[in-house]
Amino acid sequence: MASEPDPRSLKSAHARYAAHAAAGCGYVFRSLDGADGYLFEVRDGKRHALFAAGQGSPYALNDANAASLARDKSFCAEALRAANLPAIPGRLFFVTRRWSEMRSPGREPEDARAFAATVEYPVFCKPISASNGLHAEVIDDAAAFEDYVQRVSREHFAILVQPYVSGEEHRVFVLNGRALFSYRKHQPSVVGDGRSTLSELIAKAEILGRRTARNEAGVVVTRDAVSPRGVRISLDGPANRSAGGSSADLVDGAPDRLAQVAIKAADALGLKLAGIDIFDVSEARDLSQQVIIEVNSNPMIATLEDHNRWDLIDVIWRANFEAALR
Repeated sequence: MASEPDPRSLKSAHARYAAHAAAGCGYVFRSLDGADGYLFEVRDGKRHALFAAGQGSPYALNDANAASLARDKSFCAEALRAANLPAIPGRLFFVTRRWSEMRSPGREPEDARAFAATVEYPVFCKPISASNGLHAEVIDDAAAFEDYVQRVSREHFAILVQPYVSGEEHRVFVLNGRALFSYRKHQPSVVGDGRSTLSELIAKAEILGRRTARNEAGVVVTRDAVSPRGVRISLDGPANRSAGGSSADLVDGAPDRLAQVAIKAADALGLKLAGIDIFDVSEARDLSQQVIIEVNSNPMIATLEDHNRWDLIDVIWRANFEAALR
């Protein structure tokens, strides 16, 4: 009989965090798919609960309706606007004609191309159902938009096209109606070494997605360029940790203005647990003007592990156990 894998070595981060919290509660944790941990069980003696990570969502705090609303980025933005919350405007387009008979006209691939011929660039495009910043890209012209549609249509059926917004990005984690913690998000970057091309630096840093690179003066840097040692090159696009982004200034709670917007966003979608990404677009960067980027109903919390905040990981998972154990 195979021995139970060490929970600390499981591939699923959710499983590792659940195992840590379970041990603190005196509960029994068991992986049901061996060393992966994408399906696991927690028992407290009389009660038990199953959790699915990976393509599933292990957060029992959120019901299926609220989670599905947040997962569709177009629906999410419309729901936020219906609640009079500041969300980035956008246009929904389908990148394949599949199931076109099930929807009204005006949003088909040919409509997207007509829109792309007249829209003011740059724009920000993302699939309505992707995660981890995949295929979330800044698009600079109509030719790049056509290339984007061709690539994305192999995996997704619809995209959201938004104006390019520049601001200081924040993540607020909401749990049961309060801001549990928050931090600033930074876009990924690489530093020139005087020898490697930009492409080589990006590959070495394992940064995902197609991004426009700019030096500290905002000038576009080509992929074959070799930057001098010490020169930082920023990469436009999502600031997700999984896509090479980083975090700073993680604090308990959130500044009041930020917390109010985040809590209202989670409440508008019916979420008890959510990661809300918000741009501070105020000129003074004082949170006096905010716009919601998106709401995540299945947020990863690896940033807490990066900052050694296992206390907050335990708070989240203890609340999740309470919602799940039956």
